[in-house]
Amino acid sequence: MGDPVGPNAEWPTKRVVEQRIRNRLIEYFELASSFTAQLRYEAAAPIVHVPYEIINQWEDWTLGLDLWLDEAQVYTAEEKEALRRFQVVWDRAAEELRQEAELALAVFARRGRLPEDQEAWP
Repeated sequence: MGDPVGPNAEWPTKRVVEQRIRNRLIEYFELASSFTAQLRYEAAAPIVHVPYEIINQWEDWTLGLDLWLDEAQVYTAEEKEALRRFQVVWDRAAEELRQEAELALAVFARRGRLPEDQEAWP
């Protein structure tokens, strides 16, 4: 049995799903662009580390962006370009994080792992 389609179907159409994703992206940009919104989020969910959440949410909503964005019909050309530009910055930040992790690892690797069953001193 396939997924029902059409305006009276149990399941939303592809276009409606795209529209919902677009709306979630707007909500994401509202949060990511506003320190006030981030502080409200943090107050409402103190267990959440908001900067991490912002980084992870982008990947949740845009996994495979290059694969589906050209096919999506709910975005204007300008919106598609804005998504691509943001993805470039996000990728650059992730790459910078990876590079800094590599440098930090090199420093820690000088002494290596410490024993986990007895105290060790520098």
